[in-house]
Amino acid sequence: MTLLVPIFVIAAAVTCSDKNNNVVGPAPAPNATPTPGGARTPTPGTNPSPTPTAPSGSMNATVNVGQGGGFVFMDQQSGNSTTTIRAGGTVNWVWVSGTHSTTSGTCPPAGECNPDGNWDSGIGTGTTFQKTFSSPGTFPYFCRVHEGMMTGTVVVQ
Repeated sequence: MTLLVPIFVIAAAVTCSDKNNNVVGPAPAPNATPTPGGARTPTPGTNPSPTPTAPSGSMNATVNVGQGGGFVFMDQQSGNSTTTIRAGGTVNWVWVSGTHSTTSGTCPPAGECNPDGNWDSGIGTGTTFQKTFSSPGTFPYFCRVHEGMMTGTVVVQ
């Protein structure tokens, strides 16, 4: 009589299992399908990296003047006194409290601020002022009432 012994083939896996038989170890790399021009199409279920878009900053911005009753220019997007927009964009300053101005120019650490003539809203209360910036650059400004205590910057990209 011939005895038949079953033969089992055990294949080695690249990953391991824990005591609950869950697969652990490195995840396999997603497969990509090449497309013309060298672009790759991601495997379904994967998230492709976002494509870079326009520079940071939007076309328009709003700055609250005197927010919280303070001597501050508060950009609604950045949450501070620096506003970043793209060339061709407009900054809209909105007086939310107090009497202030938005006047282009610099304020040295000691001394009076120096307007540069790019813009001046005039001193007001409860008003708005808009300025469109056509060229890239950095534009400092201040409040004529509060001088160096209240400054801001518009960065145009």
